Order: sequence, then structure tokens, then C-alpha cells
Amino acid sequence: MAALFAAPGLALAAPHLPAKPEGALKGVYVPVETPPKTAEIVKVGFYPQSVYQLDMASNTYYVDTYVWLRWTGAIDPTGTIEFTNMGDEWGKQQEAILPEPETLKDGSKYQIFRIEGRFVQPFSLADYPLDRQHLSILVEDTTNSSDALAYVIDRADSGMGRTLQVPGWKLNGWTAETFRHDYGSALGEGGAATAYSGARFSIDITRPLSFFYWKLLLPLFIVLVAALSALMIGPLELEVRTALPAGALLTAVFLQKSYSDGLPDLGYLILMDKIYLVAYALILLTLIRVIVANPRGADEAQAIAVQKADRRLLAAMLATFAASTALLIGLR
Repeated sequence: MAALFAAPGLALAAPHLPAKPEGALKGVYVPVETPPKTAEIVKVGFYPQSVYQLDMASNTYYVDTYVWLRWTGAIDPTGTIEFTNMGDEWGKQQEAILPEPETLKDGSKYQIFRIEGRFVQPFSLADYPLDRQHLSILVEDTTNSSDALAYVIDRADSGMGRTLQVPGWKLNGWTAETFRHDYGSALGEGGAATAYSGARFSIDITRPLSFFYWKLLLPLFIVLVAALSALMIGPLELEVRTALPAGALLTAVFLQKSYSDGLPDLGYLILMDKIYLVAYALILLTLIRVIVANPRGADEAQAIAVQKADRRLLAAMLATFAASTALLIGLR
């Protein structure tokens, strides 16, 4: 039997164990304030005109933008520029506006591109629906190392078109930065690890407060008030008192599902989920209260005492919900 497993082609090799996270993850983006002295400088500018089909579930959005390059060195960067966070390579449009790079009055060369395509950006939704997002466009040189070519942002001419809008979002401005992408790997070529120059242009957006208050928080508050109103009904009306919080609990579940359907599957609680957890707890406590505090068979004085206690509990629960919501928003 041992000879069988030792035969050529039949030897049992030890299984390949997965690499640990610290060994599996390679590469780092290093911000660059001053380009290396050995590098040829390439000015890069961005001018997005429209953003559309922003999809939180797939972490993607479409951008139509102008991107231009200006340089004076011997390296032509137009053939080695890459949009590293662009998805759907088959659907992108990357068109050089000028047939050949143009020589400007100061002796520098200039080329401008019209870029349209789907870009990928992992969204952080921990603060939803009060979240702030950055819609980024990343460019990187694919051939020349960061010591040979370095990007510098053309801040004077970069910006956003006046017609640019993101439906359902508020524009807060834009940011841009340059970086060095150290891959931490030679990418199979052998020798030292590779590092290339890159630039990032980001459109900063936030959701309007009206979306949070009127479309998400107000419906939940109405459902909560409907559930707590059971405490306003006479304690002898057990069927009515139990129906209100029970129906409100089901309504809250459906309300939460309605906004969750537009979000990706997340492994953490978002801000709105935490507010719903507070509402669920208060509705359940109300349901338990109306069942336990049923003075059926008791005298009128006991019924009045229960009703007074219910009114105090109602005020305390409303105050708890308001304070908890304010605290969650403040701590986000």
C-alpha cells in the first residue's frame, strides 16, 4: 500500500494552505507631495461633465469626463496612461481629441482625452443615510516607474462642469492628489518590486438631510407613535392594545426592508439599522407592557393606576427614542 502512494504521479502532496491576510495583501498607495528629481513631470487635469447610474449595490457609477496631459520630457505619457478603477473594459470610450499631441507656446506638449465609462469605488455605508461618498477617477502610468515619470495635478484648470449633477445627492466639491503605487511585487517579471506614479480625482457628495428626515425617519416615527398609542387606550381593551404594537412591528420590518433592498449585502450595521433596533425594542416593550399590565378582574382604582403608569411610560419611550436617535447621529 505504501508503494502505491509513493508511485510517480500518485504521490499525495500536502494541501496548499491559504495565505494569511498579512501575507496575501500586497501593495500600498503612498501620497506624493514632491515628485522625485529624476522623474519627468506630467501635469494631469480632470474636468468631469456628468455622473449617472450611481449604484450602491454594485459599488459603481458612470462618469463622462475630460482628462488632459501636459509634459516637456522625452517620454510620451499618452500611450501608457490607464484608468485603474474603470470596469467593463468592453464598454468604455477613450478618445483622444487631438490627432497628435500639440506643442504649446511654452514648448510643452499637450493631449486631451474624452473618457466615458463605468468606474468602481467601494462605498462605506456605515453612516447611511448621512453618509459622505467620494466618486474617484484613478489614473496610473503602466510602463514608466515612479522615478522616471511623475504626475502633478493641474489644479488651475481642473474642476467640475457646471451642469454636473448627481440625482439625489448634494455636491460638496472636489479633491485631487498624486500618489506612488508600490505594488510590493515584481508582477512576475523578476527583480525589485514595481512602483508607478498615479493621480486621483474625487467628487465629494453627501445625501441631503431631507432624505433622512422625511423619507426614512418620519415614516418610522409615525409607526412608533402608532405602536405607543396603545398605551393611551383603556387597559381593559386588551385586543386593541395588542393589535397596535403587533401591526406596527410588522410595518417597521417592511419599512426597513424597503431601504435595505437598494443597498449591498453588508457585514455590519449601518446608522439607520441602529435607529431601527431602538424602535424595535420600544415596540416590543410596549407589546409586553399591554399584555402583562392587564387589570381584567381588578377594581376601577387599579385600572386607573395602570392607565396613569402607561401615560408616564409613553412619554419616557418617546424621550428615549429621541435621545437615542440624537446620540447615534452624534456618535457616527
